[in-house]
Amino acid sequence: MIVKERLAYLSMCYSITLMEMDGREYCISASEERDGKIVMVDTETKEASEITGLAGGVMAIIPVPEEKGAFLAIQKFYPVFDSAAAEVVYCKLPEVGDGGLPETLDAKVRLVAQIPFVHRIALTGEPGKRKMVAATLCRDKKFVEDWSQPGSVYEYTLDGEMQVEKVETLLEGITKNHGMYTYEKKGGSYTLVSGEGGVWAIDGKGRAQKFCDESISDLCMYDIDGDGMDEMVCIAPFHGDSMKVYKKTGDGWVCMAEEAIAFGHAVWCGACSGAPLAISCSRGGGKCSRAYRPLWKGGRLSFETVDVDEGVGASNIHVKEEEGAVVFYAANHGIGEVARYTIEL
Repeated sequence: MIVKERLAYLSMCYSITLMEMDGREYCISASEERDGKIVMVDTETKEASEITGLAGGVMAIIPVPEEKGAFLAIQKFYPVFDSAAAEVVYCKLPEVGDGGLPETLDAKVRLVAQIPFVHRIALTGEPGKRKMVAATLCRDKKFVEDWSQPGSVYEYTLDGEMQVEKVETLLEGITKNHGMYTYEKKGGSYTLVSGEGGVWAIDGKGRAQKFCDESISDLCMYDIDGDGMDEMVCIAPFHGDSMKVYKKTGDGWVCMAEEAIAFGHAVWCGACSGAPLAISCSRGGGKCSRAYRPLWKGGRLSFETVDVDEGVGASNIHVKEEEGAVVFYAANHGIGEVARYTIEL
């Protein structure tokens, strides 16, 4: 069973996340347009409010867990790749109170760092000792398809006020960055950053190590075959036409299974009712969001495919595993819609 709920209309919605505040859960989604809107929706009542104070072109929204109503955001990254003025800002929302969401919420916005072409960020570390990993799409562009100047990955050490104390370059020469995935395994925390030249793993000490050589757009890690080792579920190549599952072997990363997609833009893998489930979202072709159940025949992996929605062109999703179900929130860029899907398979 798949249930869809429309939460809000939002032109060219791109980024999406969930944030808790005052014991309530809110979905926040932002447009990539210039002066594009940001909406915040109470996930229980579906009341919606517009967040003001940002400049649009919002590629990412990262809640600050220890601060009520606070998040980091990439802004001024406009289509198409018009992002030389991109920056990361710290945003603080006013208290909502018990009367429900007002029509607008005016965020206090402060610059954290100007990072031309910054495309993805992650917040790591502990409260008061936070670090922000930031990856850039490129160093500069002379025209839309100019990829002659590769980007970099930086680490910003932040103080308790989210002010920058130190900046380090962790990695140079990454082209067409699109994916960033925070990954915890064997007691360690890693940030996986992907691009045309492969995937790099950055540990808690800021050390970058090549993870694999495949050209990857977006990725996540999950143990699909139940052998105790996580596989890499990904979109390949950049904005690619395949959802692939790679397994690490003694001979390197081997593709176990592949599904055709179109302009793939979001991918996730986790558990639904105790069994693995993958989700992919395409912004091209039929602009479909699909769910995949693993099937094993003679030791070979394939998928049972379920169309979750079509014609929506989701740009990004935020997924929650709940008892007996998977709930995912989608920025359906293709139709200007913020939606929630509940999947029980």
